Amino acid sequence: MMTETIQPWYLNEETPGFRTAEQVVHAIQQRKGEDIVILDLRGRSDVADFFVLASGQSEPQIEALAKAVRQDLFGHGLKPLHIEGTNRNRWVLLDFVDVVVHLMKPDARLYYDLERLWNDADRLAVPEDYFSWPTVAERHPDLPLVKRMAGAEDADRKTEES
Repeated sequence: MMTETIQPWYLNEETPGFRTAEQVVHAIQQRKGEDIVILDLRGRSDVADFFVLASGQSEPQIEALAKAVRQDLFGHGLKPLHIEGTNRNRWVLLDFVDVVVHLMKPDARLYYDLERLWNDADRLAVPEDYFSWPTVAERHPDLPLVKRMAGAEDADRKTEES
């Protein structure tokens, strides 16, 4: 009997919404955002296909994360349809239609607990080395973290060969 290996849903995901979510994650990781999660809401919500949740330790960091997401996505031709929470920066919401981004201080994230609210959604807890994964790097070869991680791997290989 042959056993079929089931891949996690996100490894070969090619939809435009997921690619946007990955670009959001990239912007957040570059600004040291923490506890990044992508929730797959397709078939569960009419609001968006994906939520990206991330934490920042201070209001200035939340502001910097929101600015980075807006700038990076604008560079890919995407502008948010709606923005909320920028006056206080405890919880900033950026609505890119298919992707809604929630940037929160840890206490606000714990209080509102969106992960529990959407506990039936598939989720990806994004690790720090996410952009070094081959399938992700192939989808986004031009992102700085992909280039940086590829350069680090090349340097490691040269050191081992020496």
